[in-house]
Amino acid sequence: MNATQVKAMKKAFIARVLFAIAEIDDMGGFFPSVLIAQAAIESNWGRSSLSAKYNNFFGIKAGKSWKGKTVNMKTGEVFNGKNVTISSNFRVYDSLADSIRDRNLLLRMPRYKAVEPATTPLAQAEAIRAAGYCTATNYVQSIMATIAANNLTQYDK
Repeated sequence: MNATQVKAMKKAFIARVLFAIAEIDDMGGFFPSVLIAQAAIESNWGRSSLSAKYNNFFGIKAGKSWKGKTVNMKTGEVFNGKNVTISSNFRVYDSLADSIRDRNLLLRMPRYKAVEPATTPLAQAEAIRAAGYCTATNYVQSIMATIAANNLTQYDK
């Protein structure tokens, strides 16, 4: 893809996520900019198999309490500072909106109690990382860079 195609692809992805956000009953205190950046990072702008085939745009794994459909896929993780590839069970959703709803439910669990009341996108991204959402050490920087590069804070108003 050339630069023009990449820009158009990202713009279309952002529009798709914004449309799905509009379907959500309760966004609460979640910043759309952080949500969009997370979806972009976790799904490679909607191009990962997990998002394209299974509507999981946030890389949410299926733990023992998950009662819905699952798919087992390889994923990259960082353990003890080393990049490793493992197989994990991931949640399967019917739509992007369902993926967003579940992401928001997950971030309302007690371990993520600092996420929703965060007053800035940076504070929210830091709270997500601090609560153990991901293993990537540069997750906050990736979220903030994606927000900045795509002017995503315009959707937080």
